[in-house]
Amino acid sequence: MRTVALDGRMLRHDRAGIGRYIWQLQEALAALPQVGIDIELLVDRRGGLPSRPSLPVRTAFAPVRGRLERYLLPGALRGTDLVHYPDHGIPQGVRASAVVTVHDISFLTHPETHAEASRRHYEGAVRSWRRARAVIVLSEHVRAAILERGLVDAARLTVIPNAPGLSAADRAWDRRVWPGPFALMVGTIQPRKNVELAARAFGASKFAGPGTLLVAGSLGYRGAEIIRAVRTEPRTESVRFLGRVSDEMLVRLLTQAAFVLMPSLDEGFGLPAVEAMTCGTPVIAAKVGTVPEVVGEDALLIEPNDVEGWTAAIDQLADDEGLCASLGARGRARAAEFSWERTARDTLAVYEAHA
Repeated sequence: MRTVALDGRMLRHDRAGIGRYIWQLQEALAALPQVGIDIELLVDRRGGLPSRPSLPVRTAFAPVRGRLERYLLPGALRGTDLVHYPDHGIPQGVRASAVVTVHDISFLTHPETHAEASRRHYEGAVRSWRRARAVIVLSEHVRAAILERGLVDAARLTVIPNAPGLSAADRAWDRRVWPGPFALMVGTIQPRKNVELAARAFGASKFAGPGTLLVAGSLGYRGAEIIRAVRTEPRTESVRFLGRVSDEMLVRLLTQAAFVLMPSLDEGFGLPAVEAMTCGTPVIAAKVGTVPEVVGEDALLIEPNDVEGWTAAIDQLADDEGLCASLGARGRARAAEFSWERTARDTLAVYEAHA
């Protein structure tokens, strides 16, 4: 019997982003029949999990990106045939056979949007790809970009799309989450998410009179600086920062929003757009990176630095209920093409090929 460890140590401090990917993947993997392979979830011994995992657990005291990780992690992995690292690269000092998931390559396309420590981490991650048995990416766009740079050979690159971790809820309209109409942005407050452009474009739109732009997400690199900059912009008094919200609240926000904005400078997949589509909410997204591949023709796509274009798109949705209804229905059908069952099956196939 071959043993695969899915590295879930990030769950201790990351419940969004990669943390959500790990949690949804382990749940979906546990629901699949596994012949000749055992999958375990490697977690931090100190706890911090959101709830009881679906996979069997293996514990370790080897903090993610910590100074002692290279010394402590190999012992925790003793007896495993393959390890799946979801944080872009293989930790230093680990020699076990490995699969890596690369969620986006903004550290290559927009390094200025990352802190210096983050850039150093990703530089090491890229070097580690040479040792990976397989590198999973979320889109054909990211696969092509990695191949173009000669960082991984084609035979080791596998495209496995992400999937929405939230679903439309019947009770999402039970109570209003905001007293008036609102648009929504979801994501960590950091330069790559282009929050300042969204605030300027929204402030110049006719929707900003009766409506509010709600931004749901925790502070990331330069997050406080971005919020201060938004608050000093003219006509941005209708922008409100909610911080991080629960999954239940996020479903309500996505369902009740008039539309969702995703003006990111780069995205490896664009999960907020897909989750908005799942809830039947229209999306305006940046025409960049993987986003056109993921949303197709079922969202409005605008260049990420075109403030006037974003304002015009917001006005267009504010004025056209028919277009909103059409985008909502088409988006829901588009989002249904992505599922965690499919993601788990394709990931299991990678495990079976390399364990």
